[in-house]
Amino acid sequence: MHEPLNLALAKGKNFGWAVCSHYIEQELRKLGLPIRMVDETSPAELPGTVFHALADRDLNPLHNVRGSRNIGYTFFENELTGQSRDNAARYDLVLAGSTWCCRKLLDHGIANSGTLIQGIDPTRFSPLPPKEDDKLFIVFSGGKFELRKGQDIVLSAFRKIQKKYNDIILMNMWYNFWPESMAMFQHSRHIMFSSQGDDWNAFMQHIYRINGLDPKRIITLGAIDNERLAAVYAKTDLGVFPNRCEGGTNLVLMEYMACGKPVIASQTSGHKDILSPDNSLLLDRLTPYPIYDGNKTLWADWEEPSVDQLVEHIEYAYHHRREMESLGEQAGKDMLRFTWADTAASLLHSIAGVSASPVDPSGSGEATKKEAR
Repeated sequence: MHEPLNLALAKGKNFGWAVCSHYIEQELRKLGLPIRMVDETSPAELPGTVFHALADRDLNPLHNVRGSRNIGYTFFENELTGQSRDNAARYDLVLAGSTWCCRKLLDHGIANSGTLIQGIDPTRFSPLPPKEDDKLFIVFSGGKFELRKGQDIVLSAFRKIQKKYNDIILMNMWYNFWPESMAMFQHSRHIMFSSQGDDWNAFMQHIYRINGLDPKRIITLGAIDNERLAAVYAKTDLGVFPNRCEGGTNLVLMEYMACGKPVIASQTSGHKDILSPDNSLLLDRLTPYPIYDGNKTLWADWEEPSVDQLVEHIEYAYHHRREMESLGEQAGKDMLRFTWADTAASLLHSIAGVSASPVDPSGSGEATKKEAR
């Protein structure tokens, strides 16, 4: 009888950690493994391995439990601290959501690290039929509204696009559950930012107006459940992701590409694990974007894409739609190499590599297919 694998992950909907946690649990259960979900009622000491969601750059766990073996899983975009190194020593292994994130761990002296790439659900996100011709070219942008995600770059680009094209529409899914993270837009050199309005739509309408954009040519979506996203993507022609940094591989980007849709995306941080010149238009004119805290200590070391290059790529996509279809087809094929089943198999392989495995990774037949990278 194998010891259980305890999943100390996140609950909820409509945000990255919750989607990731759901799929990892689902895929591991498909293998018939003894899985136990950790919650606030769980004892502090558990038999078997605990797989921990690490909640912040200091690598603090989401749940204060311990197992006989402890594996951490982290996505961070800010610079690590001395506390990060101390906390990392409490884990047998720390898995990062991207090669970039893992390299940051190694550079910080955290040698017990590896990479675990997130996946897509091919039953939910697979190549879509061509969009119905509605005489509009609809550009999609997703991710919570914050400086790191680069929506100020999108809005700055669309301020220029709207002056030239009446039939290009922006559809955004930027709902942010954490309003405090939006305040960093005060540091943007591309848009004006102020908080006004009684609800999300009113808040965004205010942002559009003070930045010289036509709100009638912007579709503002609220929070949408993961299972409904493919239907949203089906109504669009192109996705834009000018993110300044991603500790993971950007689930929304991956799922959009899995639908066979072409994308424009920044060639930086976690994006590099999935983007190539064959599956995307790359934003590769990048400018260093360091952020310092009040003590003049480096807080984040990001890269900023070029607004002008984003405009150029949108115009290119608009005028070369057949070529964009081919780019989208390749994107859909490439995302089949990153499924949640592969993520689960890679996780089991990593656990087996730590010590005598508490679970049997042979049940999937795929456990050695993808090592933790």
